[in-house]
Amino acid sequence: MKELPYRQIHLDFHTSPYITDVGTSFDAEKFVKTLKEAKVNSVNVFAKCHHGLCYYPTKIGRKHPALKFDLLGEILKVLHREGIAAPIYFPVGWEEVAAENFNWLELSDEGILGQIKTFEDRNYKWRKLCLNKKGYIDYVLAQTKELLDNYEVDGFWYDIIKQDNCVCNDCIKSMKELGLDPQNKDHVRKHDFLVLRDFQKTVYEYVRESKPTATIFFNGTWTPDGGYDSMYSIHERSIYQTHIELESLPSDLWGYNHFPLFVNYHNRDNAELVGMNGKFHTAWGDFGSLRNIEALEYECFRMIANGCKCSIGDQMHPRAYLDETVYKLIGEVYTQVEEREQWCRGTQKVSEIGILIANKPLETKLEADDGAMRMMLELHYCFDFIDYMTDFSRYKLIILPDNIYCNKALSEKISEYIKNGGKIIASYHSGLDPIKSTFALEELGVEYIMEDVYCPSYLLLKENFFKEKSQYEYVLYEQGANVRALAGTETLAELGKPYFNRSYDCFCSHRQFPFDGPTGFPAITKKRNVIYISHPLFTDYIKNSVRLYREIIKQCIEKLLEKPLVITELPVSAELTLRRQGNKLIMHAIHYIAERKAKNLDIVDTKIPLYKIRTKIRTDKAPKRVYIAPLGTELEFKYEGGYTEFVLPEIFGYQIAVLEEV
Repeated sequence: MKELPYRQIHLDFHTSPYITDVGTSFDAEKFVKTLKEAKVNSVNVFAKCHHGLCYYPTKIGRKHPALKFDLLGEILKVLHREGIAAPIYFPVGWEEVAAENFNWLELSDEGILGQIKTFEDRNYKWRKLCLNKKGYIDYVLAQTKELLDNYEVDGFWYDIIKQDNCVCNDCIKSMKELGLDPQNKDHVRKHDFLVLRDFQKTVYEYVRESKPTATIFFNGTWTPDGGYDSMYSIHERSIYQTHIELESLPSDLWGYNHFPLFVNYHNRDNAELVGMNGKFHTAWGDFGSLRNIEALEYECFRMIANGCKCSIGDQMHPRAYLDETVYKLIGEVYTQVEEREQWCRGTQKVSEIGILIANKPLETKLEADDGAMRMMLELHYCFDFIDYMTDFSRYKLIILPDNIYCNKALSEKISEYIKNGGKIIASYHSGLDPIKSTFALEELGVEYIMEDVYCPSYLLLKENFFKEKSQYEYVLYEQGANVRALAGTETLAELGKPYFNRSYDCFCSHRQFPFDGPTGFPAITKKRNVIYISHPLFTDYIKNSVRLYREIIKQCIEKLLEKPLVITELPVSAELTLRRQGNKLIMHAIHYIAERKAKNLDIVDTKIPLYKIRTKIRTDKAPKRVYIAPLGTELEFKYEGGYTEFVLPEIFGYQIAVLEEV
């Protein structure tokens, strides 16, 4: 497959059947001119929409009743003439025309067809189709064939590839055939996963047989998983597509923590990735809104800094014209992306810390992973999220955040990693056997006693761990564990207790009881290359954002990592990534201010310049030159102690520094 274009548009066109002037303003030449002036070189174009209506002459589906010509065909013709790629957007799980066949709808365990109550009128209201229905799958394949037969197809972008705990007759039947229990919610989730895998496989192989060069992507749930059960690992689904796209419109449904968590899992093996945001202030279908230019820059620069191509979501007006104001905004951002592409193309990620993903397959709780991700971003460490199948030897340090339960195979793999010089930070239940209440990972040097009876509890730091913070009793909000340090294990912090746990009839002041005294249980321990923390510090950080928790993890990392890849004076509000391109080491630094200004929206509308940021990057030898891209401005540098040191004179939003080797 060819490298995907960097400057893409995802063009929605979900157009109600009640609108009567569809396509009446379409001008092919103006359409393509607007895209070219905005520096766009790929567009996902719509064959049909969530209303289930097609925008081309169809014998299989239903054409939009107001459309008088082949809109899809005209768009494909003009885009291909100008050398602009045009994968076809094709919704599956949400399409109202197909949903008229009640036999194809999902069924919830409460008996709700299509997962939508009869008179529900919320946003994102679409009846959900079951991807386990043979009749519906045949319908999808027939429409796919119609498009392949009638048009020059660059690829397919299949949307809404998800299955929502369906217990329809077909799903119950196949669950029983697989030995799964339809009344067991875990079994239903497993079956949902298998339905998605089989659907992808069927459609992928069908398209590849007809068009081997086509790009194929299935947009749905690409939540990172630990890969503990290979049968239900997302690896089993991702092989049935050509690349991965990360839909993440941060302000509304996703937030600014979503993209960095997902991308640092999917980009560790330098896969072909596309990041997707939107021009909307909130999210899809927010007509009349515009993204702040600072937000659009921040999101797109985050993408290319993390090895992704860019895709900005837009929705075309029902009369089929592109809004010039929107594309002027997009053009301002894509001009900057185009200027930097040559330092992004063909790069490989550089990292030294692996974070073993905390959720097991089919679960979606990501608090511990979110907390670890936020800490690593703010501390500017080069990290990957990894799974059970990853080669651990790639990393100098592996973090097991809060809930990494260890079966025999995983504990043996971690033990072998430690034996070969690897370093571990584990917290709370990480290292516990999933069945027994004992640590399967002996190298932790602690014995599990019980859950901490106090919540919140208190943290007493010892001077030999954190001298500057050792004179205070710090609250730990989340419930932790009580452990006993074994022989040869050093205690770096202890647990303290409140007078009592707060209850309806036993309380003090407004919240928890104050500190009463030490419990005798260790809170942080160290045994050779392994540090254990008895409380879920990563979950606590994402819930409560206590700065001390991040500083504790920094202290732990510094005790284990003698010479980190990057040492920088960047503030915690900045983000940094490191990538390699042949003989070049490329550092991306991004600084925008994301704020929760609205009750339900993350907003970026400010970028504050940073000046004279001193940075050191560990390199094997002195580089030939250090310069700023794309301007080519040379930077003075020195090489000392295995580090190349330089000063970035200014970072105003986004800056690339290039270390070019001899």
